[in-house]
Amino acid sequence: MKKIAFLGLLFICFTANSQAQGLGLTLIVPKATPEGTREIFLARYPRIHVLLENKSKESLRLWKDWNSWGWENLTLVWSIGGGKPQIIRHIRPAYLDGDFPDFWTLNPGESVVLEIDMSSGEWDGFPDLYGERIPASMFALYQNKPDLLSEEFNVWTGQTRSSEINVVFR
Repeated sequence: MKKIAFLGLLFICFTANSQAQGLGLTLIVPKATPEGTREIFLARYPRIHVLLENKSKESLRLWKDWNSWGWENLTLVWSIGGGKPQIIRHIRPAYLDGDFPDFWTLNPGESVVLEIDMSSGEWDGFPDLYGERIPASMFALYQNKPDLLSEEFNVWTGQTRSSEINVVFR
């Protein structure tokens, strides 16, 4: 079962359009060194960001990332030297306190920034580091599958991915 899910995610990763259905996605890892390296320094700078931008001419609704409908919509995919893609996921807690359908409404041109705090314990799949510097490539993937509530609340469904960037895990 895991193998099928992994193959499905790979298919999505390589077929998703970065401007799918008017939703733009940008992975934000600032250049952190004088040489211009984008470092994900887990001990010192544990946060990276993803920008979701409405590039359509109509309002879009997106599930907020605190509830069960939006909790797992964002993943990060990284690999070393074109090797096997590794997935970073938002770990679903045993329960979500006060869970109910909640969404953002993005008017045309508006955006929302999602923060990924690697020190929070809510994300799994980062490389194990033992004082190493690991160069990798990475992109973000955002998807929302259709269901009864997304239809009822007119919430955006589809998938989109960011451009791939080079980073260094540290």
